[in-house]
Amino acid sequence: MELLREDKIKIEQAIKTVESTTSGEIVPAIFTQSDFYPASHFRLAITIGILIPTLSLLTEWPEGPGSILWLQLPGLVLGYYLAYIPTLKRWFSTKKEIAEEVHQRALQAFFENNLHTTKDRTGILIMVSALEHRVEILADKGINDKVEVETWNKILTPFIDQIKNDQLIDGLVDTIVECGKVLTEYFPIKSDDRNELSNKIVTDKS
Repeated sequence: MELLREDKIKIEQAIKTVESTTSGEIVPAIFTQSDFYPASHFRLAITIGILIPTLSLLTEWPEGPGSILWLQLPGLVLGYYLAYIPTLKRWFSTKKEIAEEVHQRALQAFFENNLHTTKDRTGILIMVSALEHRVEILADKGINDKVEVETWNKILTPFIDQIKNDQLIDGLVDTIVECGKVLTEYFPIKSDDRNELSNKIVTDKS
């Protein structure tokens, strides 16, 4: 997912400011989607493949079972490609599928970006998956030992609303700041603290 240069600067500055008060390490990530969701393509293909012949029967055109088949085949193809439209892909994916795929993508990003390697296990990932309108916060063991998961859920609620209102960047900056407040409370900066992870945002292109 492409971000404007000024958006990247805004996010990186927010991380730098937050990490000046805490030994925690924040890594933000924005991905276009967490999975291809092939099942959504087949569901929509079947739906359109059934819908078009059904409508033709109601209008009594065309005649004969062979004609129905010739309507069904292009309907299947049309439905498959319509699922490339993000809104339709979301509608034809189950909540369980989306939750599982977004969580798996977050876990993958967590380890790929070495959040598990910080000295005190205080790395935290804020991951946005744009297609699904989903956000996950994954914190390492050092943080989880002291901070309840519900704390992050409360922070995420307004962020999800901001994403739906096309305020992704502002929402991410606000979330970084709120996470920083929690980390500063439990993990104030130390005299020998050093920046262990990059402040750059992770995207599909990085």
